[in-house]
Amino acid sequence: MINGMVKLFKALLPDVMKTAFYPCCSLDIEEPIRLLTGYVDKIIFCDLNPSLRSRWTHILKNITDLNLPEIEFIVGDARKVCEQLTEIDILFYRRDSTGEGGSALFVLGDMILRPLLKHFSSDGGLIFTDGSNSRGGNFSKMIRRNGLIKHGWKFSTTTDQPYFEEYGLWKISVVMLEYQVIKF
Repeated sequence: MINGMVKLFKALLPDVMKTAFYPCCSLDIEEPIRLLTGYVDKIIFCDLNPSLRSRWTHILKNITDLNLPEIEFIVGDARKVCEQLTEIDILFYRRDSTGEGGSALFVLGDMILRPLLKHFSSDGGLIFTDGSNSRGGNFSKMIRRNGLIKHGWKFSTTTDQPYFEEYGLWKISVVMLEYQVIKF
């Protein structure tokens, strides 16, 4: 019932801003902006390395498209930044590792994914990912035929996969489950 009311409310307010969050992005800025344009109105890029700030600005100045989403750069630990987020609609996460230059954060693992889910809209969202730094088998379960049910959410691949062939990115639907806990 509540999810239905939220969907109706959002349908009545078409100007509700949609936001994507890309933790541990490093310099991977331009292509994600192009891929997410049309899906969101705002993209929040996050990385721990403060020396990236000037390079982010330089990359952004070289993008001349007029209809780009609003861009925000945050320097900080993705785990702490995650706590400060308001509502997000899309998690974009790729090309990360535990090796040299990687974040060694398991964004698709339970320790980060679970707190991130608190910021998803109750009517759901999307994850675009290549499965980087997945811990506990979450990613492989998300893309299997029946998807993954975890933390009160259902993760499953969408029928359209617009970025898989060219970019190796899976489009995963994130839907909050509606259920009642019955205590005996």
